[in-house]
Amino acid sequence: MAKSTKKEEKNKKAGTVIQEIESHNKQTKSVDDKLKFWQDKYADALAKYEPSLQKIDELFGVYDGKGDIFDSNGKKAAKGTSSVRKVAFELIESQVDVTIPMPKVTSLSGNENRATTVEHYLMNEIDRLPFERILDEQARITPIAGSSFFLVEWDNSIRTRNTVGKLVVRNLDPKCVIPQPGVSNIDDMDYIFVRMLQSKLDVKNRYDVDLRKLTEMEQTETDMDESNNEQLVTHIYCYYKDKDNKICLFSWIDNTIINDLDNYYGRKEYVCEKCGKPVDKDTEKCEKCGGKKFKLNDIPNETITIPKTSIDIVTGQQVVEDVEIEVPYYTPKMFPIISRTNVSKRNSFLGSSDVEAIQDQQNDLNITMAKIKEKLLKGGSIVTIPENVQFEATNEELKVIKVKNPAEVTQIQAMAIQPNISTDMGILDLNYNIARQTIGITDTFQGRYDASATSGKAKQISTENAAGRLKSKQEMKNAAFSDLYKLMFQFMLAYADEPRSIYYQDEYGKMQYKMFDKRMFIDEDDDGQYFYDDEMVFDTDESSTMANNRQLMWQETRNNFISGAYGDPTDANTIVMYWQMMNSLHYPGSKQALEFATNRLNQQMEAQQEAQQVKQQELAMQDEAARANSQAKIVAAQANQTNAKTKAINQFMNLFTKNNKKAE
Repeated sequence: MAKSTKKEEKNKKAGTVIQEIESHNKQTKSVDDKLKFWQDKYADALAKYEPSLQKIDELFGVYDGKGDIFDSNGKKAAKGTSSVRKVAFELIESQVDVTIPMPKVTSLSGNENRATTVEHYLMNEIDRLPFERILDEQARITPIAGSSFFLVEWDNSIRTRNTVGKLVVRNLDPKCVIPQPGVSNIDDMDYIFVRMLQSKLDVKNRYDVDLRKLTEMEQTETDMDESNNEQLVTHIYCYYKDKDNKICLFSWIDNTIINDLDNYYGRKEYVCEKCGKPVDKDTEKCEKCGGKKFKLNDIPNETITIPKTSIDIVTGQQVVEDVEIEVPYYTPKMFPIISRTNVSKRNSFLGSSDVEAIQDQQNDLNITMAKIKEKLLKGGSIVTIPENVQFEATNEELKVIKVKNPAEVTQIQAMAIQPNISTDMGILDLNYNIARQTIGITDTFQGRYDASATSGKAKQISTENAAGRLKSKQEMKNAAFSDLYKLMFQFMLAYADEPRSIYYQDEYGKMQYKMFDKRMFIDEDDDGQYFYDDEMVFDTDESSTMANNRQLMWQETRNNFISGAYGDPTDANTIVMYWQMMNSLHYPGSKQALEFATNRLNQQMEAQQEAQQVKQQELAMQDEAARANSQAKIVAAQANQTNAKTKAINQFMNLFTKNNKKAE
């Protein structure tokens, strides 16, 4: 019998978990049973993940420079040190990169217009959402904890005159995400927990659940609030998959259920349990049957108007007309949580932490610093004085010693005791260099003096080598943003019912405007069924890092202009092209310079046109004169020919007359 592969065993295990969830949902007779089921799952996942949560706190303590000292067995010493060389802090801060990877979208159906529209929409969302703050937080959280997380939501409370709802993207603290035990990849999980602190007022406003009577003493769940504020509660969210792989949500606070949504992403409406008539959320009694119990039902399809092209049978020409169609509501296929890993680590949910990699060196540095401090504080001076000399040891700058004769003065001596810390300083430097080499940070990368780089080229190579070691982190960042952009696009297909205005710069640096309309993504299959085309490949633009560095792009554009890459630098067309590119890069004063260069080019073109017209007129006059001269020559030639003929005739007649006279 053939052995099953690891993938088959994993799928079998995943199927077992989903079957367990489905079986429990069918057998559950009350919501309390469902609450107990998920509370047990959460308690089990939290217990197995607790060592990782404790490790996160420990790593942040190392980054903050708490000065804790551990022995060789990992046991924390009773006494630490207040003098800490924060190597972990220094190396993490040296790697901070807050550049946003720009999206690059490819349509698998070959529809480039759809792909570029999605790209422009995502860039608009990057400008609108607080990605600068998000990335600034993640630039430190990711290398410390090993991972950071995005949470993507749709907020229907954000409304404008023409639209309802907008995307919301925010950070999740690594301690807020509790994974399914034994599974390291979020996409492979059957369920995942998210715990967040919320105020009771926020819960009341969002979910219409009153928790004001819930006190701190009554809460049974582990509370994340360390301040013991009675107005804050811990909200546990459980996102899980059903048998159809749809994302569902169950959440609670203490023993109070907040959300119980099958098909979390689906459109829903309240209906009467008795007759199925749709009702408003606040309805107390069904108008049709008088029922007083209501439930949430999924709305499978939406009716939407799209432009459709057909052939007129009379004229044979194409005709575009608006038609109403039914299309299934689009539902995202991913958990709303995106993981950004620092460096991949085998069978690890969080990944590899930079601080954990140099934790031993930081500990040795703390021990050495404590030893140096103790040596220096115990060092000092010893004073010898005669027995009969009165001397009072005080902290005052001027001290008075009473002596009887000069001989006693020579007997007063001070001997300095200076501890030798050269070996300790060598150990400090050794551990510091080991820590830097472990992470891959060089002096050149930090912008410090590097004696090994004796030339500009050598320094460039050193910087590139250091960046090469950190390339893996950049790739993981790009992968996370690719998944994030994919999920943001899916949310727009699901919930952006109204067209959204977007802007972008064209190839000439001019601002253009168009609409993101999810109807443009509707296709029809061979059976006449309509569906949303989500077959897009999401990636990040390799050149986005350079494109986001405006000063570097300004310098690169200037160098290309001077070197003649755009044409002759003295040519007006080349100058206009240069300022068009600088304007697209938002160079200060480029707009005015572009207008001036364009006006000068237009003036030159007008002057050239006037000169050309004058030249054409001169040529026309020359041609006219040449034609007149040629015509005169022709007339003269014709006259000469006529005179010659006349002369010949006269000669002939004279000869004829003479001959006739002779004959007579």
